Amino acid sequence: MTKHWFHIVLILLWNPITLSILLHSIGWGVAICLFVWIIGAAVSNIKSLRLKVWAFNIAAILSICYHAELLFRVFGADNDIPNLYELHNKFYFNKPYLDQKFETDEYCSLYRTNCQGFRIDEQTNADDSIKKCDWLFIGDSFTQGAQVDYEYLFTSLLYKSFPDKTIINAGISGAGLYEELNFYKEIGLKLHPKKVFLQIGVFNDFKDIKEHRSSFQDYIAEKSSLYRYISYKLSPHDETPLGRWMEPFFLNIQDNIDSNILYKSSSPKKEKDKDRFATCISEFKRIVESSGAELVLILIPSKEQISPHMLKETLQICKLKENDVDLQAANRLCAEVAQKEGLTLIDMYDDFRVSSLPFFLIDEHLNVLGHELIASRLVAEYENISHAYDYLSLGNYGERYPTLLADSVSLLYQSRQNRKYSICRRQINSNTTETLLNNFRELIHPSYSPSQDALLFTVGNQDKLQTEVVLLDFANGKKKTLNDAGCSASIPMFNYDGGLIAFPQWGQGNTKPYIKLYDVVEHKEFARFSDGIECWRPIFSKGDSVIYYISKATENSKFAIKSYGIKNGTKTMLLKMPYDIWDIALSPSGKYIAYAGNKDGNWDLFLFNIETQQVTQLTKSIGNEWDPSFGHGDDELFFAGVFGINNGIYRLKITQ
Repeated sequence: MTKHWFHIVLILLWNPITLSILLHSIGWGVAICLFVWIIGAAVSNIKSLRLKVWAFNIAAILSICYHAELLFRVFGADNDIPNLYELHNKFYFNKPYLDQKFETDEYCSLYRTNCQGFRIDEQTNADDSIKKCDWLFIGDSFTQGAQVDYEYLFTSLLYKSFPDKTIINAGISGAGLYEELNFYKEIGLKLHPKKVFLQIGVFNDFKDIKEHRSSFQDYIAEKSSLYRYISYKLSPHDETPLGRWMEPFFLNIQDNIDSNILYKSSSPKKEKDKDRFATCISEFKRIVESSGAELVLILIPSKEQISPHMLKETLQICKLKENDVDLQAANRLCAEVAQKEGLTLIDMYDDFRVSSLPFFLIDEHLNVLGHELIASRLVAEYENISHAYDYLSLGNYGERYPTLLADSVSLLYQSRQNRKYSICRRQINSNTTETLLNNFRELIHPSYSPSQDALLFTVGNQDKLQTEVVLLDFANGKKKTLNDAGCSASIPMFNYDGGLIAFPQWGQGNTKPYIKLYDVVEHKEFARFSDGIECWRPIFSKGDSVIYYISKATENSKFAIKSYGIKNGTKTMLLKMPYDIWDIALSPSGKYIAYAGNKDGNWDLFLFNIETQQVTQLTKSIGNEWDPSFGHGDDELFFAGVFGINNGIYRLKITQ
């Protein structure tokens, strides 16, 4: 009978329903409970009473713990302290798929991460990952910049001046130098950066420099909301007698001697930290350069270094004198280490001595001005790096398919904001934007008629290949679907006088797309042609005698450029390359075709001279450049691109 009661109590203690709710998995909830019940059944058959008592008490305590965790998550959710980080033994990093709002009396910001834990903006799909980057920024919370929105981060501002670079912000709040080094060894190296920027802060990067390993308590805190809450309530909180943070200064004299890099008096602990600082930077350099990259140091000063008023009140509250401190100690040490290792040091001390404080008043982190100052300094440092692109977008709004309009100052393009798709027109210089259409359905591939009295576009679901081609007449506001009933179509294009429209069309079941020509005046089909295999991206030649399009020779071959004679139906192979060709555009003179080619595992832009058959590669980046469209001359190209998290519309000057 005792044995049966033991089984009944164990089943009540370990309930698969409650455990499944806690773990958000019925399978794991049932599996764990079955495991506990089986172990319990085995223990119940053992003769040792002491072992039975121990087993029962352990099972009961663990049951109480997981039920307490479940109750806290259900009824104490308002008190939950979010866990923002994932443990990796010797370092931690931002959790993937974060979507948090940080709010204090000084700031309110949104903080999102993608599937890799890298910070992203509101528009970016969190499932999009980044395989490679040009510039990798590593640092603590000053790099992470959780106090400002993504668009104001210094790395985001920097991108606008270097739009051909894929830039990743890998800031980790609270991380020390060794955690940052171990992050680079495990994650950063795999991104193959060409430059690694290591941000160092006078606030706390010169103390307690040592390698940390995640403890058992760290792993519990990562998983348990209740444990995080209790730990936060019981742990001592930092004193802020001035009502603001004042690192690296301490109220206790011995703490200043041991840990304040700006305090003249030293101790074996402080000297050991200095040695470890030099050792860690040296190791960082070795690892970075072994992968063919360059290490650059960025030093951010403390508030007391740049504000005489804050220094005075800090010294007063800490009962220190001015001659007790050396405000340049950290800067000298960093400069000495950089010189010894042959590294570039970007010291922000002089830049930050401006009329307005580049930090929040209470919080120690950078405000918008601080991020702007760092971005401006980095732009000045690397102004010699050539970048042929102009960034024309205002942010990461998925803007694509740009077309320069007849006024030479406005662009027509597609965009996406606040989960809505839109077709917009914007003046390049003033950034004045007009939304022509918007919808929760996809509105893509826009183009004006030559007289700009009609708008042509695609609407529908691209992923499912269920899209329609629509013509909007501005005179009467009427919309007309141009593809046949029961068929789908996309990527339409006017001819030069606006009388014909060409677009690929396909039937139900996603049959092979063929090219359909529609007569705008007669409101009916003019012609159609097919290669018996996929045909896409039709554009008209100058004079409208030929249609250029892309097609495959066989199912397994690459897309190539072909031509179709409208009058005689003659088809000619124009350009075949060992890589896929997409997004073709004809120059105003009719001499060149610009296209996107997947040559090196990503999309770059190329220029094909129709007369000489010569191909010139226009871009060579690790990002994706596509959707080319000429300006009013052969020497100007507009296009869309994606460079890691950042994207938009760009302009490229072509030198023949």
